[in-house]
Amino acid sequence: MLNNAVIDSSFMTGQLSLDAIIIEAFKYNNGYIVITSNSPFYPKNYKWGDQKSDIGVIVLNNQAVNIVKTYTAVIIDSMIYIDHDIPKKLNIEDKLIPAHYLESLNGLECQSIVGAKVKLSVDAEVRHKISAAHSMAHFMSLALNKVTNKYWNKDYDKDSLENYNLDKAAIFKSSISELKSIDTYRLGKSLKKKGFDKASFLESIVSINEEINLILKNWLVTGSEIRVEYTSQDIGSLRLWKSTVENRPVVIPCGGTHIKNTEEIQDIKVEIKPEESDEYIVITTYCKLR
Repeated sequence: MLNNAVIDSSFMTGQLSLDAIIIEAFKYNNGYIVITSNSPFYPKNYKWGDQKSDIGVIVLNNQAVNIVKTYTAVIIDSMIYIDHDIPKKLNIEDKLIPAHYLESLNGLECQSIVGAKVKLSVDAEVRHKISAAHSMAHFMSLALNKVTNKYWNKDYDKDSLENYNLDKAAIFKSSISELKSIDTYRLGKSLKKKGFDKASFLESIVSINEEINLILKNWLVTGSEIRVEYTSQDIGSLRLWKSTVENRPVVIPCGGTHIKNTEEIQDIKVEIKPEESDEYIVITTYCKLR
């Protein structure tokens, strides 16, 4: 029974390749979904889909077939729900799993491959570039909080460096891909009520941008270890991103993948641009690997 199948996820361990058994395969959109007993692939988060999913290959019947996308899925009463179709409320026993999307099965039939032993391999280069972008997005948020700390006139939640957490208060949406992250912040009425001086911030946005870049370059001079702490290999379990900034430990809840040390980064550059409406700003963070 599909409901009783043991399905694991190993991306949080850093594993990039493993052997598994196909549990289920079926047509989905213009391609196919393949679910395996274990997977090293990072699936796009169905609630906050900021980080691009892993891509790679699955070896089927001695043929390497491309996995072009990985979704988050859940099995409920033998039914598989994928991505945005996942119910808003899940029970404790409803386990989130990776669902691999293939454009082709190379002529094989779905039912003929169920039960087959396969090898799954993540594209390590793409994973590394996305992980670098995700780690640098966190450092950017800490630098943003540090530079904008003076624009608060009321008490609000603080980050690990004891700066007011503008990133937490204003983040609207994010996109993380290879060596690039795009974060959109909303500077609306609720932010003003929390005590943030939007007008002064926007007047100084050019100097703020320059200061963030300077801070980030200084932080990168000294290598800092990065690790993701997890309590289980369940996709839905809490994971914490941890590093060190200015000799202080920093912690950010995060379910994505990351590099192991800032020494892997050669350069970083942040660009801040207001949208047509002054209610939004877009921060793009570029990084370059050594």
